[in-house]
Amino acid sequence: MARLSAISTILQPLAVFYDDPATVEMRMTRPKVVIVDRRGVGKIEIPAPELTLGKIESICRSLANVTKVKFDPDRAPKLSCVIPEVRHRFECLVGASVQTKLSLAIRCKHPFVPTWEQVGAPPEMVAYLKRAILKDSKNIIVAGATNTGKTTFLNKLLKFLPDDRRVIAAEDTPELEIDRFFDGVGLLAAREESTSSGMVDWRQLYDHEMRITPDHVIFGEISTQNAFAALGALNSGITGFMCTIHAESPEQVLNRKFVQNIAWAGQNMRDVPEFLRELVDVIVQIKRDTSGYRRITDIYEPRNNTWVMKDAAMTDHGLRVVASMPPMKEAS
Repeated sequence: MARLSAISTILQPLAVFYDDPATVEMRMTRPKVVIVDRRGVGKIEIPAPELTLGKIESICRSLANVTKVKFDPDRAPKLSCVIPEVRHRFECLVGASVQTKLSLAIRCKHPFVPTWEQVGAPPEMVAYLKRAILKDSKNIIVAGATNTGKTTFLNKLLKFLPDDRRVIAAEDTPELEIDRFFDGVGLLAAREESTSSGMVDWRQLYDHEMRITPDHVIFGEISTQNAFAALGALNSGITGFMCTIHAESPEQVLNRKFVQNIAWAGQNMRDVPEFLRELVDVIVQIKRDTSGYRRITDIYEPRNNTWVMKDAAMTDHGLRVVASMPPMKEAS
């Protein structure tokens, strides 16, 4: 506890900007200037003369030490981690790879649970999603661009599941809300720069999760490091798989993003799109609108090659699906 209190003190020059519950993200594109993006306000540029490059590097060293990842301005100038206690996502790159010598972003995880109305889901769509997860255990991918609330939405979907489900979460940064699943467990994979931390890599994590009898395997964000493991999980015969991925459309999810991530990781698979069309039941697309809220714009069923929602409007198929659903028993 004393160690966490110490890091809180060290982070205070940044915390004065990100502690506001309305803050969605704070950024620095150069020393001594902070940009704060607040819900309902937008972006504001604020002078911060105390936040010199040296100060930011010192903060990064301390944060890296607490979170057990590597950071060194000369040899390992990028730090990706989660701030202890508040769980905000911290991303910083310093040095020659940045023209201004500094690129920092803190994506805030202040408690904010949007309503279904705010995410653009009418009651019939909520019923569709609930059935897909709770009764049918469908394999679901939540897609969206950066900072569109994909993880927030995935956590909202997890609330449909009863507490006794065997939920296995696999992440490299703990963001999924699984504490209430008393038979569940959260697994953490090592990042490339932290292989000496006593953590296992994604392949070892995959082998473990396949041997511990999951009801649901939930990956965090699909990246170059875990895309192959995610495909392995999908191909293992499990149901109830869920994950998020950066993509602007369901077509990108199927045809480009998994392929791109796997290729960057040095793997060679030519049949990934066909693979995904056979194994993924539902893709939910989220986009950010002009009001700052994140909304569902598309829902696509790859196995059936059908759109349930297209361009924020329910299709005839979607309406038929909803109309044919029997009343559902609430999860306890």
